[in-house]
Amino acid sequence: MFTVRQALLADLASVRETGIASYVAHFGALWHQQSEMEDFLAKDFSAAALTKTLQDRQVCWLLAYLDNTPIGFARLNFDSPLAATATSGAELQKIYFLPGYAGHGYGERLFAEVQRRAIKNLQTLLWLDVLKTNVSARRFYQRQGMEVVGENRFTTASQAVELWYMAKELPLTATSDLA
Repeated sequence: MFTVRQALLADLASVRETGIASYVAHFGALWHQQSEMEDFLAKDFSAAALTKTLQDRQVCWLLAYLDNTPIGFARLNFDSPLAATATSGAELQKIYFLPGYAGHGYGERLFAEVQRRAIKNLQTLLWLDVLKTNVSARRFYQRQGMEVVGENRFTTASQAVELWYMAKELPLTATSDLA
């Protein structure tokens, strides 16, 4: 059975393991320098960084389970400014699944829970950035009602990656289409 729940500090190891494994599986080949990816992961998924964000009321980590086994997660940042605009809202910073669990409808169910959490926290906008080259992810987000609203670039010492900003207005109360 598929379930989603908010991650707690006690879930740090599950978030870290699921996060690193899913990131490497989906994005590892995009990095020109392995050391840059390792540095990124060490910073993003360090025990200190995860401890801080798991305790932050402005951050919501969601863990997705299949039969009590973690298979994916999402990170939502509340009241996060959308670059180059005067608006802010819930930023879906991460939504990843372990290999073999994408394409089974779990992403739509986790995304629906992300929306519910954003609405519950009085966010009127949900936004994210997605790789321009990741057409399947962009289409997934478009099916969820998101639209391209801008672009950005992620730069490291050895490469630059082009990103789309995507956003969706949220109702102030939960609606039946989020079920």
